[in-house]
Amino acid sequence: MKKIETGMALRDIAFKEIKKSILNYELLPGQAIYERELSEKLGISRTPIRESLSLLEREKWIVSKPRVGTFIKEITEEDVIEVMEIRMIFDRFALEKICGTITLEQINTLEEYVKEQENNRTDQQKFIELDKEFHAQIVSLTKNEQIEKWFEEIGDKIRWFGLKAITEKSRIEETITEHKEIIKALKSQDINQLLLASNSHVENTKKEVINQLRSNLNEENNQFTPYQ
Repeated sequence: MKKIETGMALRDIAFKEIKKSILNYELLPGQAIYERELSEKLGISRTPIRESLSLLEREKWIVSKPRVGTFIKEITEEDVIEVMEIRMIFDRFALEKICGTITLEQINTLEEYVKEQENNRTDQQKFIELDKEFHAQIVSLTKNEQIEKWFEEIGDKIRWFGLKAITEKSRIEETITEHKEIIKALKSQDINQLLLASNSHVENTKKEVINQLRSNLNEENNQFTPYQ
């Protein structure tokens, strides 16, 4: 997190910078955060920090516990399931709408995203950003502004969860393969295969995130296991 030098409203800048730190896991789920510390890191007064934290809490990125403190929201299995179910609905709508009408040029654009992912497979931050752009590109082809807006609203949560999923290197390779399968089905205009590939992609991501959550929980429990 770096100090801010901009003409934008300080509250909005603080919101953006803190949220970016959450998305990049610089601020970890469950971590306590403090107004004074954030104020010093960003180089702005505590009032805009306080206002930005209110916005972040409203969007469920942080939680405030009376007489305890303010914390980055924990990722729960329920969160992952809910967001992935919504994502599946968006993906189905988008793919059904564009299957059969997508142009070769548009398919080439999707293939470029996958090539970029292959070239950035060792850079998790870049890889997951390209993942978000790949799916956002598909949604944008529907020419439905409301769907695009809704997808953008959950896009950061998908990115947040996705970054946890690709901590396993094997998931990076699987993601590349799954994206290629989606493109292959788009080329052949096979709607059944397309939906199968898309649903499998989302399900695999969901399972990997949940596995990571359970693995982390087991590690935490083992740290506090008393000697017998």
